[in-house]
Amino acid sequence: MKRILMTGALVAALPAPALMAQEASDVSCIEVAEPVVSLDYGSRYTDESEDRSDLDEASNDAVDAALGPIDDFIVALTGKANDAARDGDAEAAACVVDALAVWAEADAISDLESMNANLSSPSRFGAMALAYLQAKSAAEIDPDQAEVIEGWLVERARHATQWFDTEAPTMASQNNLRAWAGLAAAAVGEAAGNDYLKAWAHTTFALVACQADEDGALKWEMERGPRALHYQIHAVAPLVVGGALLQDDGYPTFEMCNGAVHRAVEFIPAAFEAPEMVEEKAGEPQTFSTGEDELKSFELAWAEAYLSLFDAPEIEAFVEEYRPLGNSKLGGSQSALW
Repeated sequence: MKRILMTGALVAALPAPALMAQEASDVSCIEVAEPVVSLDYGSRYTDESEDRSDLDEASNDAVDAALGPIDDFIVALTGKANDAARDGDAEAAACVVDALAVWAEADAISDLESMNANLSSPSRFGAMALAYLQAKSAAEIDPDQAEVIEGWLVERARHATQWFDTEAPTMASQNNLRAWAGLAAAAVGEAAGNDYLKAWAHTTFALVACQADEDGALKWEMERGPRALHYQIHAVAPLVVGGALLQDDGYPTFEMCNGAVHRAVEFIPAAFEAPEMVEEKAGEPQTFSTGEDELKSFELAWAEAYLSLFDAPEIEAFVEEYRPLGNSKLGGSQSALW
Protein backbone atom coordinates (compact mmCIF):
# COMPACT_ATOMS: atom_id res chain seq x y z
CA MET A 1 0.00 0.00 0.00
CA LYS A 2 2.87 2.29 -0.91
CA ARG A 3 0.65 5.09 -2.20
CA ILE A 4 -1.48 5.00 0.94
CA LEU A 5 1.46 4.95 3.33
CA MET A 6 3.08 7.89 1.55
CA THR A 7 -0.16 9.87 1.57
CA GLY A 8 -0.63 9.07 5.24
CA ALA A 9 2.77 10.53 6.03
CA LEU A 10 1.79 13.76 4.29
CA VAL A 11 -1.50 13.94 6.19
CA ALA A 12 0.30 13.47 9.49
CA ALA A 13 2.54 16.43 8.68
CA LEU A 14 -0.36 18.80 8.03
CA PRO A 15 -2.12 20.79 10.76
CA ALA A 16 -5.52 19.39 9.79
CA PRO A 17 -8.13 19.03 12.52
CA ALA A 18 -8.48 15.57 13.97
CA LEU A 19 -11.48 13.43 13.20
CA MET A 20 -13.84 13.65 16.14
CA ALA A 21 -15.46 10.61 17.67
CA GLN A 22 -19.19 10.11 17.30
CA GLU A 23 -21.62 8.08 19.30
CA ALA A 24 -22.52 4.79 17.64
CA SER A 25 -26.07 6.02 17.06
CA ASP A 26 -24.73 8.97 15.03
CA VAL A 27 -22.99 6.78 12.46
CA SER A 28 -25.07 7.24 9.32
CA CYS A 29 -22.59 7.06 6.43
CA ILE A 30 -22.10 3.31 6.83
CA GLU A 31 -24.85 1.07 8.06
CA VAL A 32 -22.96 -0.50 10.93
CA ALA A 33 -24.17 -4.03 11.54
CA GLU A 34 -24.33 -5.43 15.03
CA PRO A 35 -20.73 -6.36 15.84
CA VAL A 36 -20.08 -10.09 15.61
CA VAL A 37 -18.23 -11.14 18.74
CA SER A 38 -18.51 -14.95 18.71
CA LEU A 39 -17.82 -17.34 15.84
CA ASP A 40 -18.32 -21.08 15.98
CA TYR A 41 -18.65 -23.27 12.89
CA GLY A 42 -17.15 -26.34 11.27
CA SER A 43 -15.44 -26.99 7.97
CA ARG A 44 -16.80 -26.18 4.51
CA TYR A 45 -15.68 -29.63 3.37
CA THR A 46 -17.00 -33.14 3.83
CA ASP A 47 -15.48 -35.28 6.57
CA GLU A 48 -14.37 -37.79 3.93
CA SER A 49 -12.45 -35.20 1.87
CA GLU A 50 -8.83 -35.87 2.81
CA ASP A 51 -7.49 -33.17 0.48
CA ARG A 52 -10.12 -30.64 1.65
CA SER A 53 -11.54 -30.17 -1.85
CA ASP A 54 -15.07 -31.66 -1.67
CA LEU A 55 -17.52 -29.06 -0.40
CA ASP A 56 -20.33 -30.04 1.93
CA GLU A 57 -23.19 -27.81 0.77
CA ALA A 58 -24.93 -27.61 4.14
CA SER A 59 -21.71 -26.90 6.03
CA ASN A 60 -20.63 -24.39 3.40
CA ASP A 61 -23.94 -22.55 3.77
CA ALA A 62 -23.54 -22.52 7.56
CA VAL A 63 -20.09 -20.96 7.30
CA ASP A 64 -21.36 -18.35 4.85
CA ALA A 65 -24.25 -17.51 7.19
CA ALA A 66 -21.88 -17.03 10.12
CA LEU A 67 -19.40 -14.89 8.20
CA GLY A 68 -21.95 -13.05 6.06
CA PRO A 69 -22.57 -10.11 8.43
CA ILE A 70 -18.82 -9.58 8.82
CA ASP A 71 -18.18 -9.77 5.09
CA ASP A 72 -21.05 -7.39 4.32
CA PHE A 73 -19.61 -4.92 6.83
CA ILE A 74 -16.18 -5.22 5.20
CA VAL A 75 -17.60 -4.50 1.75
CA ALA A 76 -19.30 -1.32 2.99
CA LEU A 77 -16.22 -0.32 4.96
CA THR A 78 -13.80 -0.74 2.06
CA GLY A 79 -16.06 1.23 -0.26
CA LYS A 80 -15.80 4.26 2.01
CA ALA A 81 -12.12 3.58 2.62
CA ASN A 82 -11.48 3.66 -1.12
CA ASP A 83 -13.23 7.04 -1.33
CA ALA A 84 -10.96 8.29 1.42
CA ALA A 85 -7.81 6.95 -0.22
CA ARG A 86 -8.65 7.91 -3.79
CA ASP A 87 -9.92 11.42 -3.17
CA GLY A 88 -8.42 12.36 0.19
CA ASP A 89 -12.00 12.49 1.44
CA ALA A 90 -11.90 13.29 5.17
CA GLU A 91 -15.64 12.68 5.58
CA ALA A 92 -15.30 9.20 4.11
CA ALA A 93 -12.35 8.59 6.42
CA ALA A 94 -14.48 9.64 9.39
CA CYS A 95 -17.16 7.15 8.32
CA VAL A 96 -14.61 4.34 8.30
CA VAL A 97 -13.15 5.28 11.66
CA ASP A 98 -16.51 5.73 13.36
CA ALA A 99 -17.76 2.38 12.06
CA LEU A 100 -14.60 0.57 13.10
CA ALA A 101 -14.79 2.14 16.55
CA VAL A 102 -18.19 0.51 17.08
CA TRP A 103 -16.76 -2.94 16.36
CA ALA A 104 -13.60 -2.26 18.36
CA GLU A 105 -15.53 -1.10 21.42
CA ALA A 106 -17.62 -4.28 21.22
CA ASP A 107 -14.43 -6.39 21.05
CA ALA A 108 -15.70 -7.99 17.85
CA ILE A 109 -14.30 -11.30 16.57
CA SER A 110 -12.79 -12.03 19.98
CA ASP A 111 -14.67 -15.19 20.99
CA LEU A 112 -13.47 -17.80 18.50
CA GLU A 113 -14.98 -21.08 19.61
CA SER A 114 -13.82 -23.43 16.85
CA MET A 115 -10.73 -24.24 14.84
CA ASN A 116 -12.33 -23.00 11.65
CA ALA A 117 -13.28 -19.69 13.26
CA ASN A 118 -9.61 -19.18 14.12
CA LEU A 119 -8.60 -20.11 10.58
CA SER A 120 -10.94 -17.69 8.82
CA SER A 121 -10.98 -14.66 11.12
CA PRO A 122 -7.57 -13.16 10.21
CA SER A 123 -8.62 -12.31 6.66
CA ARG A 124 -11.60 -10.43 8.16
CA PHE A 125 -9.90 -8.26 10.76
CA GLY A 126 -6.99 -7.90 8.33
CA ALA A 127 -9.40 -6.38 5.80
CA MET A 128 -10.60 -3.96 8.48
CA ALA A 129 -7.00 -2.96 9.18
CA LEU A 130 -6.48 -2.25 5.47
CA ALA A 131 -9.58 -0.04 5.49
CA TYR A 132 -8.27 1.76 8.57
CA LEU A 133 -4.92 2.38 6.87
CA GLN A 134 -6.76 4.07 4.01
CA ALA A 135 -8.69 6.28 6.43
CA LYS A 136 -5.43 7.28 8.11
CA SER A 137 -4.08 8.33 4.72
CA ALA A 138 -6.88 10.86 4.25
CA ALA A 139 -7.17 12.59 7.63
CA GLU A 140 -5.81 12.71 11.14
CA ILE A 141 -7.57 10.32 13.48
CA ASP A 142 -8.88 11.34 16.88
CA PRO A 143 -6.33 9.90 19.36
CA ASP A 144 -8.98 8.27 21.54
CA GLN A 145 -10.53 6.49 18.57
CA ALA A 146 -7.11 5.47 17.29
CA GLU A 147 -6.22 3.96 20.66
CA VAL A 148 -9.42 1.91 20.78
CA ILE A 149 -9.25 0.69 17.19
CA GLU A 150 -5.54 -0.03 17.09
CA GLY A 151 -5.59 -1.72 20.48
CA TRP A 152 -8.41 -4.00 19.35
CA LEU A 153 -6.69 -4.84 16.06
CA VAL A 154 -3.42 -5.62 17.82
CA GLU A 155 -5.20 -7.95 20.27
CA ARG A 156 -6.86 -9.80 17.41
CA ALA A 157 -3.59 -10.09 15.52
CA ARG A 158 -1.58 -11.23 18.55
CA HIS A 159 -4.15 -13.94 19.22
CA ALA A 160 -3.84 -15.11 15.61
CA THR A 161 -0.04 -15.22 15.72
CA GLN A 162 -0.09 -17.35 18.86
CA TRP A 163 -2.82 -19.63 17.54
CA PHE A 164 -1.09 -20.28 14.21
CA ASP A 165 2.23 -20.87 15.96
CA THR A 166 0.92 -23.28 18.57
CA GLU A 167 -2.52 -24.69 17.72
CA ALA A 168 -3.14 -24.67 13.97
CA PRO A 169 -3.18 -28.05 12.19
CA THR A 170 -0.07 -28.96 10.20
CA MET A 171 -1.43 -28.02 6.78
CA ALA A 172 -3.16 -24.83 7.88
CA SER A 173 -0.09 -23.66 9.78
CA GLN A 174 1.87 -23.56 6.51
CA ASN A 175 -0.59 -22.94 3.68
CA ASN A 176 -2.75 -20.11 2.33
CA LEU A 177 -4.54 -19.71 5.66
CA ARG A 178 -1.22 -18.96 7.36
CA ALA A 179 -0.42 -16.49 4.56
CA TRP A 180 -3.71 -14.64 5.18
CA ALA A 181 -2.83 -14.46 8.87
CA GLY A 182 0.48 -12.97 7.76
CA LEU A 183 -1.28 -10.31 5.71
CA ALA A 184 -3.47 -9.46 8.70
CA ALA A 185 -0.39 -9.12 10.90
CA ALA A 186 1.31 -6.92 8.30
CA ALA A 187 -1.74 -4.66 7.93
CA VAL A 188 -2.26 -4.32 11.68
CA GLY A 189 1.47 -3.86 12.18
CA GLU A 190 1.50 -0.98 9.71
CA ALA A 191 -1.68 0.55 11.13
CA ALA A 192 -0.53 0.40 14.74
CA GLY A 193 3.22 0.73 14.25
CA ASN A 194 3.77 -2.71 15.78
CA ASP A 195 7.19 -4.10 14.84
CA TYR A 196 6.51 -7.55 16.31
CA LEU A 197 3.53 -8.07 14.02
CA LYS A 198 5.44 -6.90 10.97
CA ALA A 199 8.31 -9.27 11.77
CA TRP A 200 5.88 -12.16 12.34
CA ALA A 201 4.24 -11.40 9.01
CA HIS A 202 7.56 -11.57 7.19
CA THR A 203 8.48 -14.84 8.91
CA THR A 204 5.09 -16.22 7.91
CA PHE A 205 5.54 -15.20 4.28
CA ALA A 206 8.92 -16.95 4.29
CA LEU A 207 7.39 -20.11 5.78
CA VAL A 208 4.71 -20.27 3.08
CA ALA A 209 6.56 -18.98 0.03
CA CYS A 210 9.83 -20.85 0.52
CA GLN A 211 8.01 -24.13 -0.06
CA ALA A 212 7.55 -23.18 -3.72
CA ASP A 213 9.22 -25.62 -6.09
CA GLU A 214 11.33 -24.58 -9.08
CA ASP A 215 8.15 -23.95 -11.10
CA GLY A 216 6.60 -21.88 -8.31
CA ALA A 217 4.01 -24.44 -7.17
CA LEU A 218 3.31 -24.15 -3.45
CA LYS A 219 3.59 -27.54 -1.76
CA TRP A 220 0.53 -27.42 0.47
CA GLU A 221 -1.71 -25.94 -2.20
CA MET A 222 -0.78 -28.77 -4.57
CA GLU A 223 -2.19 -31.14 -1.92
CA ARG A 224 -5.69 -29.80 -2.61
CA GLY A 225 -6.50 -32.12 -5.50
CA PRO A 226 -8.74 -30.56 -8.17
CA ARG A 227 -8.68 -27.19 -6.38
CA ALA A 228 -4.88 -26.93 -6.18
CA LEU A 229 -4.63 -24.05 -8.64
CA HIS A 230 -7.52 -22.27 -6.95
CA TYR A 231 -5.66 -22.39 -3.65
CA GLN A 232 -2.34 -21.42 -5.25
CA ILE A 233 -4.03 -18.21 -6.40
CA HIS A 234 -5.61 -17.79 -2.97
CA ALA A 235 -2.19 -18.07 -1.31
CA VAL A 236 -0.43 -15.70 -3.70
CA ALA A 237 -2.82 -12.85 -2.84
CA PRO A 238 -1.68 -12.34 0.79
CA LEU A 239 1.95 -13.11 -0.07
CA VAL A 240 2.06 -10.33 -2.67
CA VAL A 241 -0.01 -7.70 -0.88
CA GLY A 242 1.61 -8.44 2.46
CA GLY A 243 5.06 -8.29 0.91
CA ALA A 244 4.21 -4.98 -0.74
CA LEU A 245 3.01 -3.57 2.58
CA LEU A 246 6.32 -4.48 4.22
CA GLN A 247 8.48 -3.28 1.33
CA ASP A 248 9.28 0.12 2.80
CA ASP A 249 10.14 -1.45 6.16
CA GLY A 250 13.09 -3.24 4.62
CA TYR A 251 11.74 -6.79 4.68
CA PRO A 252 13.02 -8.67 1.59
CA THR A 253 9.85 -10.67 1.05
CA PHE A 254 10.20 -10.83 -2.72
CA GLU A 255 13.91 -11.72 -2.68
CA MET A 256 13.85 -14.55 -0.13
CA CYS A 257 14.46 -18.14 -1.23
CA ASN A 258 15.70 -17.11 -4.66
CA GLY A 259 12.55 -15.18 -5.50
CA ALA A 260 10.02 -17.72 -4.25
CA VAL A 261 7.14 -15.24 -4.32
CA HIS A 262 8.00 -14.29 -7.90
CA ARG A 263 7.97 -17.97 -8.88
CA ALA A 264 4.62 -18.51 -7.16
CA VAL A 265 3.18 -15.53 -9.05
CA GLU A 266 4.57 -16.64 -12.41
CA PHE A 267 3.21 -20.15 -11.89
CA ILE A 268 -0.36 -18.87 -12.24
CA PRO A 269 -0.41 -17.73 -15.89
CA ALA A 270 1.87 -20.65 -16.77
CA ALA A 271 -0.62 -23.08 -15.22
CA PHE A 272 -3.51 -21.68 -17.25
CA GLU A 273 -1.41 -21.91 -20.41
CA ALA A 274 -0.29 -25.47 -19.64
CA PRO A 275 -2.93 -27.10 -17.39
CA GLU A 276 -1.14 -30.43 -17.54
CA MET A 277 1.64 -28.95 -15.39
CA VAL A 278 -0.75 -28.49 -12.45
CA GLU A 279 -2.52 -31.77 -13.12
CA GLU A 280 0.79 -33.61 -12.82
CA LYS A 281 1.67 -31.90 -9.53
CA ALA A 282 -1.81 -32.18 -7.99
CA GLY A 283 -2.64 -35.59 -9.42
CA GLU A 284 -6.01 -34.48 -10.84
CA PRO A 285 -7.48 -32.20 -13.52
CA GLN A 286 -8.20 -28.76 -12.11
CA THR A 287 -11.67 -27.28 -11.68
CA PHE A 288 -10.68 -24.40 -13.95
CA SER A 289 -9.99 -26.94 -16.72
CA THR A 290 -13.09 -29.06 -16.18
CA GLY A 291 -15.41 -26.05 -16.19
CA GLU A 292 -16.47 -26.38 -12.56
CA ASP A 293 -14.83 -23.04 -11.74
CA GLU A 294 -14.26 -19.84 -13.66
CA LEU A 295 -11.43 -17.46 -12.78
CA LYS A 296 -12.86 -14.24 -11.35
CA SER A 297 -11.52 -10.72 -11.18
CA PHE A 298 -11.30 -10.57 -7.38
CA GLU A 299 -8.98 -13.59 -7.36
CA LEU A 300 -6.38 -11.59 -9.29
CA ALA A 301 -6.68 -8.33 -7.36
CA TRP A 302 -3.19 -8.83 -5.88
CA ALA A 303 -1.70 -8.17 -9.32
CA GLU A 304 -1.98 -4.38 -8.96
CA ALA A 305 0.28 -4.42 -5.91
CA TYR A 306 2.73 -6.67 -7.74
CA LEU A 307 2.76 -4.54 -10.88
CA SER A 308 3.26 -1.38 -8.84
CA LEU A 309 6.62 -2.83 -7.78
CA PHE A 310 7.78 -4.95 -10.71
CA ASP A 311 7.84 -4.89 -14.49
CA ALA A 312 6.03 -8.12 -15.33
CA PRO A 313 4.58 -8.10 -18.87
CA GLU A 314 3.22 -11.65 -18.59
CA ILE A 315 1.26 -10.80 -15.44
CA GLU A 316 0.10 -7.51 -16.96
CA ALA A 317 -1.22 -9.30 -20.03
CA PHE A 318 -2.81 -12.11 -18.02
CA VAL A 319 -4.88 -9.82 -15.77
CA GLU A 320 -5.81 -7.16 -18.32
CA GLU A 321 -9.15 -8.69 -19.29
CA TYR A 322 -10.15 -8.95 -15.63
CA ARG A 323 -9.69 -5.28 -14.77
CA PRO A 324 -10.75 -3.34 -12.78
CA LEU A 325 -9.31 -5.46 -9.99
CA GLY A 326 -10.75 -5.35 -6.51
CA ASN A 327 -11.13 -7.56 -3.45
CA SER A 328 -12.63 -6.37 -0.18
CA LYS A 329 -10.23 -8.65 1.75
CA LEU A 330 -7.32 -6.82 0.12
CA GLY A 331 -8.63 -3.33 0.81
CA GLY A 332 -11.18 -3.00 -2.01
CA SER A 333 -10.39 -1.27 -5.31
CA GLN A 334 -6.71 -1.90 -5.91
CA SER A 335 -6.30 1.06 -8.25
CA ALA A 336 -7.08 3.29 -5.26
CA LEU A 337 -4.26 1.74 -3.27
CA TRP A 338 -1.32 1.01 -5.53
